[in-house]
Amino acid sequence: MDRVPPSVDNHLFFDYAAQLQGLHCTIIYTAPISVVYSEKNLSNTFDSPNIVPMVNIYEFKRDECDLEYNQTALEAVASLIDQRVEVDAVFESRQQLLELAKSSGGHVRQLMQITARAFLTAATRGHNKVTADDVTYAIKQEQFNFERIIPTQHYSALAQVCLTKDVTKDEIGRMMLFNISVFEYNGDNRWNYVNPVVKQINAFQEALAAAKANL
Repeated sequence: MDRVPPSVDNHLFFDYAAQLQGLHCTIIYTAPISVVYSEKNLSNTFDSPNIVPMVNIYEFKRDECDLEYNQTALEAVASLIDQRVEVDAVFESRQQLLELAKSSGGHVRQLMQITARAFLTAATRGHNKVTADDVTYAIKQEQFNFERIIPTQHYSALAQVCLTKDVTKDEIGRMMLFNISVFEYNGDNRWNYVNPVVKQINAFQEALAAAKANL
């Protein structure tokens, strides 16, 4: 149920909350992160939600747009691939694996999708190992996917997320969380950050430059 679109999840988890809770069994519902950001307050009808944040691969600084990576966390994300393949046998160098980890933003599904595309790209090109070009191509294809789905008016909002580390509590903000152009991280702090693949899009960079110029 975490994949249902915002037009449905709002109706389902708020208008039909009583029906969902009326089932005579023990049940765990998975809801889109956008529901948690609803002004209707999910906790009014359900218990406080358990939120699964992204794996934080960054050194958090709220006043900096381009965050440095936390090497320990980055290696932990990379280990998800490391445990499934023999890295030295599959990658030209470990740096390619780390680039995949960086491009994931700590989002495991995105990591697996880009990695799978890099493997397929290397195979179709006749490479014995995954090269830097294969990884770059795979990341670019993910970037192009986002370019196709992100509405033009979202880029100024995405730029603000990068600058403030917080997403707007409105329809645009909830949609950005739903389509994973924005991630949530928490721990000592709760904060948002732009998907690293989205940060590479020219329209985002232009919106960010404009936002910085207006500061």
